[in-house]
Amino acid sequence: MRQVIRFSHIESITQEQVDTFIRKIYVYKDKRVEIEWNFKKNGIWES
Repeated sequence: MRQVIRFSHIESITQEQVDTFIRKIYVYKDKRVEIEWNFKKNGIWES
């Protein structure tokens, strides 16, 4: 939560923010994008 508050004023994303919030990004041939978040919700990794 401290990280969310720390970046709550952002208007564009920096590398530091990407490193803080995103674990992996998958880009598929059919142009789908899946983001694996770097935090858990109810003990489950969010994606």
